[in-house]
Amino acid sequence: MEIYKDTGKLKTNQLSVTRPIGALLFSMDQPFAALTNETITAFIERANGNNTEILPAEFPLKAFLAISTVGNPAIYELDGICSVLAEICEEGSSNLLEGEAFKIKLDGLKAGITYSINGMEYPKLGNTVSKFGRKNLLLGDYQRRFEVSEQELMLIEGVDTIIEMNVAFSSGLVCKYTPDEIKAISRDVDAVKLVSTSIADPLAFGERNVSFDLPGLVTFPLVNEFNRVMNIDIKKKADNPINLFFKNMVSTF
Repeated sequence: MEIYKDTGKLKTNQLSVTRPIGALLFSMDQPFAALTNETITAFIERANGNNTEILPAEFPLKAFLAISTVGNPAIYELDGICSVLAEICEEGSSNLLEGEAFKIKLDGLKAGITYSINGMEYPKLGNTVSKFGRKNLLLGDYQRRFEVSEQELMLIEGVDTIIEMNVAFSSGLVCKYTPDEIKAISRDVDAVKLVSTSIADPLAFGERNVSFDLPGLVTFPLVNEFNRVMNIDIKKKADNPINLFFKNMVSTF
């Protein structure tokens, strides 16, 4: 189901989807690495006025696409066209009651780029939806602790600024990780993050490149079958900020 497709706009109007969907299919005629100031806002408008937030206002689009594809199909690029299937419900399509709708808005778009969004319907309804959030370590911060016991996945922008990350698990153990170790964990939980293909010959596919990393973005799992991360304590260099993005599942009813 097509929700939006246009060129030359710097932002969209508030887009409304009244059918249950489980993912957003994004397409744009630029590579993933070219995403800069694009943002997305999304929520479920409830009939009773108690809306369900999915993405807070002006959430970076590159962060949303990166964190919502962990463990799912990779980001694909074909001759500069980037296509991303970003899940927002792990149970199928998130259920809507009569008079309710998904509300989506994009901002910070590039006028010369065509952006399109499709809503993906699945043959099963679920009563959960992904909820995304963010936290920051500012330029002058040296160390901060974050409670993350309700989160399932973390995306780090600026991992090379980290000196050491102490991770406290529900088992009572605290593990210390360096940037290289964090990157290794990211590759372990989500090995293929980006597949880029160019067509050298109209009759055959050309070179295919597989990337284990996304530019400047590293994922870190916060829950597994044995443990849950309770808090993280990050020591960092003072000369650069770090942005943290989070994802968890919440009940919608």
